[in-house]
Amino acid sequence: MEHIRSPRFIVLSLLVIAAASTRALPYLLPHMWNFSAVGALAIFAGAQFSDKRFAFIMPIAAMAISDVFIGNGFSILVYSGFAAMVACGFLIRNKVSSVNILLASFVSAGVFFLITNFAFFYPSTLYPRNISGILTSYAAGLPFFRNMLVSNILFSAVLFGSFYLLSKRFPALVKA
Repeated sequence: MEHIRSPRFIVLSLLVIAAASTRALPYLLPHMWNFSAVGALAIFAGAQFSDKRFAFIMPIAAMAISDVFIGNGFSILVYSGFAAMVACGFLIRNKVSSVNILLASFVSAGVFFLITNFAFFYPSTLYPRNISGILTSYAAGLPFFRNMLVSNILFSAVLFGSFYLLSKRFPALVKA
């Protein structure tokens, strides 16, 4: 378990903050929706924080704070989707590798897509309440899924790669 004053905890927390700050990019630059580091951040936190409570708290708190700044509303299902992404990080926690990070990126984007698009369909008046409506809702969400998947892969490479390089340079960052 990391102590909150340990170098590992501090570096992990700084990476979480840096990744969460990418949520502001769509509001500052031309952008693609759902293209930010928050999915990768959830995977990274699940895989790297020894204390599972911090693995959930850090990315969820970072999202909540960034939501305040960018004016997003709170959606329990969006946050549940991100919690599921943290759980994908748990699955690779003791076996972090390029292949496992790639798999976690795919699975977490898929789980988030399934949760949030069903949630969008259910209360919506845009789609009929039948199988055709749910399929239309999922089809409409495919561009967002693609953007999240690409950003998960890209930002996971950045987060895990950066932490790997830092831990090689500073052995105190390696888990005990």
